Order: sequence, then C-alpha cells, then structure tokens
Amino acid sequence: MRRNSLGPGRVSTAESAPALTVAVDRVAFGIRLEPLMEPLLKYFARRVLPRDDAYDCLSETLTVLWTKRRAAPADDTELRAWSFGIAKNVLRNHERAARRRTLLAEKTRESAENGTAVYDDGASRAVTALASLTPRDRELVTLIVWDGLGVAEAGAVLGLSAPTARTRYSRARAVLRRALDLPVSQEG
Repeated sequence: MRRNSLGPGRVSTAESAPALTVAVDRVAFGIRLEPLMEPLLKYFARRVLPRDDAYDCLSETLTVLWTKRRAAPADDTELRAWSFGIAKNVLRNHERAARRRTLLAEKTRESAENGTAVYDDGASRAVTALASLTPRDRELVTLIVWDGLGVAEAGAVLGLSAPTARTRYSRARAVLRRALDLPVSQEG
C-alpha cells in the first residue's frame, strides 16, 4: 500500500482528479438534462399505464442517458431528440415487460372471458382517429402534438430524415382530417 506523502487526511490533486472530474461531469450533464425532465415525464405519462410507472420510466431513461453521456450530442436540440429516442426505447422495454406481466396474469386467471386486455377510457373521436394511423405515423404525430417536438426533431427520434418526416406528418394530418370530417386547410 502506498503512503500519502502529504500527511493524514490530505490528498494530492492527482489522486483527487478522477473524483472531481466525475462530479463536474455529473453537474454539467444534469444542467443540460434539467429542461428535458418535464417533457420526458409528460411523454411517459401519456403512454404508460398505470400512470405512476411514468416516474420509473423517466428514472430508467435518465440512467441510460447518464450511462451514454459520452455519446450525447453537443447541441441542445439534438440532445432533446437523442433523449426522446432513448425514452422511446425505454418505453418499448416497459411495454414488453407489461405484456409479459399481462400474459402471466391471464394464464393464472381461469375466469377470464377474453385472452386480451382491453383498455377503454371512453375514447374520443380524436383518439379513435389516431388509432386509424399506422403505429409509426401515430408516434410521429404524438411526438409533435403532445410532446412539442418539431417535425424534423420527431423524425430524428423515429430514425427518419427531415423530408421523410414532413411527408409522413402531412399524410397523417390528411388521414386525421378525413377521420374527423374536418375541412381541408386552405393554408400552404
């Protein structure tokens, strides 16, 4: 064991540098993530049942973001899209786990009338119209409308180029207008 030449209780700068670097890194990354926490929580709250699981999903997302912080984009707009991409993967994992739990519960429930879980919240016309979209287009629309991402930003979350995202969003809006019997917009 190496003795500290500075005396008891004193640590050289070289020995404390790694701990200091981690602390500074933690604070700096935390400052960058702070404005994203509420939008990410809302993202999960709209997609996760029970709603309390949204906090667990946010926590998992923050853990993954911290783990992958070295790969984080320097630009804050890109960081937002990157963070929502990670949140999307966390949501997928959560949904897979929920499906496994549901299947297990169904197997143990002898009195089940139906083998699938049904969620009926008195769906409005808008929810029904959203359901008419493909899952990918529905996610694009909800990222834009519910989560406040730009079209290109939402496209990046889904792995789409900006022009492809704009085209898909335009088509999805047309489908929604028809499903809701809304007039076609006269805007460009």
